[in-house]
Amino acid sequence: MIGIAATALTQSSSTTTSVTVGLVAGGLPLGVAIPIMLGANIGTTLTNTLVSLGMVREQESFRRGFAAATVHDFFNLIAVVIFLPLEMMFSLLERLSTFFAGLAVGTDGGPVAYVLAGVGSTIKAGTKPLANLIEDTLSFIPGSWHGVAMIVVAIVLILLVINFIGKLLKVLLVGKAKQVLHAAIGRGPIAGIGSGAAVTVMVQSSSTSTALIVPLAGSGAFTLKQLYPFTLGANIGTTVTALIAAFAFDGPAGEIALTAALAHLFFNVLATLLIFCTPWLRDLPPRGATWLADLAAEKKAFAFAWVLGVFVVIPLALIGLSIIF
Repeated sequence: MIGIAATALTQSSSTTTSVTVGLVAGGLPLGVAIPIMLGANIGTTLTNTLVSLGMVREQESFRRGFAAATVHDFFNLIAVVIFLPLEMMFSLLERLSTFFAGLAVGTDGGPVAYVLAGVGSTIKAGTKPLANLIEDTLSFIPGSWHGVAMIVVAIVLILLVINFIGKLLKVLLVGKAKQVLHAAIGRGPIAGIGSGAAVTVMVQSSSTSTALIVPLAGSGAFTLKQLYPFTLGANIGTTVTALIAAFAFDGPAGEIALTAALAHLFFNVLATLLIFCTPWLRDLPPRGATWLADLAAEKKAFAFAWVLGVFVVIPLALIGLSIIF
């Protein structure tokens, strides 16, 4: 629920996952971090759902656009319903990511370990002077509050940096991203997934890439069946940001940070393989999105109830209840 709420509030799963990777490197248990990342996958779908609400005055366009937006919601909800219990019972993602992180950064990692160590050392050397300056500036704060202040400053800096990079990449690459989108959609599910991942890596934002498809769906240029695989690729592409964040650490902290980032990657890859390759599961997200879009097109209150309920009321209510009890 924290992952959903945080991502919905910041409108960026990249921010949530990057902050979480940093917290894991600082000691946050993976058992806490991985569910936050799963929640971030749900929270990130809010943006394209909000974009679809801009078509609310044109019933048919809204019906198509809202279905294209909420198919992402339904897929990620189903993925979490499947993988969260598996993670809680068997630590599936934690075990898988720990194994591969050990291969990547361990002494026997070969070329992969060498490259990752080099990237991590370079990033750390570039950021260490500013980190030391911030630490010294906040040194007047006593005790553990000094650490809390450092975390707050770090989160603010991550928000600023990710927003800056996102704006820069949108200016530089969004035109190219649109070309990839138009060229790939409609050429089959593999091409759709690949283009979704490519566009998201290019603009560093799954919210941006999935929001691109909503007007296309609303205009009738593409069908829900054609756009569905693209949203799955966007899920995979957005994991790159957490991997980049993990490169800022080296040594034991680097390995555990990479473990958290890989858990996010494996979740999205495994969810895509399991759900999209299982016929009866594959059909659930578009069916759910179509059903909800039909309701919302007839009664707009259903659309607003979905947005407020899934992304605001339920997460905050459950967080509040967990604090109380």
